[in-house]
Amino acid sequence: MFQGIFWDIVAEFDVSPYRTRQGEYCCSLCVDAYENGYAEEKPIYYSSRKELWIQHCYEPFLKWANDNLNSSHCLCLQEIEGGGITWAKIKTLEEAKVGSWKFIIPLVKDK
Repeated sequence: MFQGIFWDIVAEFDVSPYRTRQGEYCCSLCVDAYENGYAEEKPIYYSSRKELWIQHCYEPFLKWANDNLNSSHCLCLQEIEGGGITWAKIKTLEEAKVGSWKFIIPLVKDK
């Protein structure tokens, strides 16, 4: 929540752990997306729940954070006039100048 408004997510790193009959672990969200034609990549199966969490959630989140959460980026927030629909994007400072955003918030301030 910012300024009394709930904003859409910027990125998602959800994991829904599922253990197969063979004892492997996968993300059931990825399996469903692949089986229903929403994802082209086959789901990855891991030897342990820990490996699933590290490879499928923590590592991608760390890469995303390192790539996006720095002083050259900002959080851009927008909503449909009258409210109800919101979105949030991480943009470079230059990209943020081009768009029409309700709020532009620096992510990291230089010392």
